[in-house]
Amino acid sequence: MSSGRLIWIILVVIMLPVNAQENDVIIIRNADSLIGKRVDGENIRELIGNVVLEQNDIVVYCDRAIHYPARNSAFLEGNVRVVDDTVTLLADEGFYDGNERILDGEGNLFLDDGVTRLTANYGKYFIDEKIAEFWENVIVDDPAGIVYSDHLVHRREQEFSTATGNVRVVDRERGSTVYGQLLEYDSHTGSSSMKDSPVLVHMDTTAVGRIDTLIVKSKIMESVLEDTVRRFIAEDDVEMNRGELSARGAKSIYFVDNDELNLTGDPIMWYQENQITGDSIHVRLEEQQLRTLEVYRRAFAVSKSDDRYPDRYNQLTGMELTMWFANDEIEKIEVRDQATSLYYLYEEMLPNGVNHVTGDTITLLFIDGELEELKIVGGIEGQYYPERLVRGRVDTYNLTGFRWIEDRPEISIPERPIVHIPIGERME
Repeated sequence: MSSGRLIWIILVVIMLPVNAQENDVIIIRNADSLIGKRVDGENIRELIGNVVLEQNDIVVYCDRAIHYPARNSAFLEGNVRVVDDTVTLLADEGFYDGNERILDGEGNLFLDDGVTRLTANYGKYFIDEKIAEFWENVIVDDPAGIVYSDHLVHRREQEFSTATGNVRVVDRERGSTVYGQLLEYDSHTGSSSMKDSPVLVHMDTTAVGRIDTLIVKSKIMESVLEDTVRRFIAEDDVEMNRGELSARGAKSIYFVDNDELNLTGDPIMWYQENQITGDSIHVRLEEQQLRTLEVYRRAFAVSKSDDRYPDRYNQLTGMELTMWFANDEIEKIEVRDQATSLYYLYEEMLPNGVNHVTGDTITLLFIDGELEELKIVGGIEGQYYPERLVRGRVDTYNLTGFRWIEDRPEISIPERPIVHIPIGERME
C-alpha cells in the first residue's frame, strides 16, 4: 500500500466523524490528542486529554475516551462529567450509548439535578426518560432528608423514587429514621411509604437532658406531609416503645411536630405498671414528657394492686378515660359515663377486701404515684366485699371486659447504625 493511500485512510477514520452534523451522532468538540485505529475490523478513535463530546444537548467531559463511530458510542474514563440541561452526572468511568442515549457509570457516581443529589458505586442514567438507576451504597440527599439503600430508581419528571434493600430514611430536622426494605418516595409532596416490616426511630432530648426514643414497628408505614404538618402512619401489627410507654394496635398516627399519637384497632397501651385499653387512645406529650392519655369508648385501665398478690388488679372502666401526668408520674385519672372502679384494700400489708364503686364520674388523685383521694360524682353506688369473701375467689370480682396481657412489646433499634454521610462536595 502506498504511503499516500495510508494517509488518506487515516484521515477518513479520524476526521470525517469529527465534522458530522447529524443530530443523533456523537461529535468530538475537543481532545489534546486523537489516535485513529482499526480493531477487529472496526474503526475507533482514542481521545486523550480534555476530551469534550457532544450529542444534541448532551455534553460529555472526561480525561480519556474510546469513540466507536459506527456504534455511535464511547467508553469514558477519568473525571467523567455528563451535563444534560440542569442535570450533572459524575463518575470515575462510564460508557455512553448515543443511540439509546443511556449512560452507564461506575465508581463514585454522583448525580445532581438542582434539587436532589444521588451517589452510588454504580448507576445508569436514561437521558430521554430522565430516569436514574443506582446500585450499591446508594445515598439520596433531598431537602426532606437522606435516603440510604442498596438499589434506587429515581424518576426525575415524576419526582418519584423507589428504593430497595437495607433502606434508611433520615429526617435531619426532626431527628427520626425509618428502616425498611422497600421505600416509595414522592419528592413533590414530601410523602413516602415504607413496606416490608418498617421500623421508625425518633429520638428526643427531654428538658432534664434525658434521651427518650420512640420506636414503632409495623408492616406498612407512611410519612405524609399535609399543610406543613408531618404525620407518620403505621398500619398492621403496630407495636411501639417510648421509655416506660409501650403500645400495640392495628393503626397509629404520630404527629411529629405536635408530639401527639393516636392508636386505633383494639389498642393496648402500657405505662409503668398500668395497662390501658379502649376503642382508641390519644397520647399528648410536651417538652418530650408524657402529659395526657385519653381513651375513647370501652375505656379500661388495669394496674397491679400489690406485687405480693399478683392475681389482684385494681380496675377502672367507663366510656371515656383521661390520665394526666407530671414528672413521669400519674397525677390524676378521670373516668366518665358508666364509670366503675374496683380497688383492693390492704391493712398492715395484708389484704383487706375490695371496694366496688360506680358513678357518672370517678376521679382518682395521686401523689408521688400513690393513690391519695378518690372522688365520685352522680349516681353513686358502692359495695365493700370483706376479705373472707374475696379470698380464693378473686377472679369473680373482675369487672366485665377485664384482661391482663403479659407480652408487652419490646422493640430494639435495628443493628444498622444511623450515619449522616455528607455528600455533594464533588460539585465544588
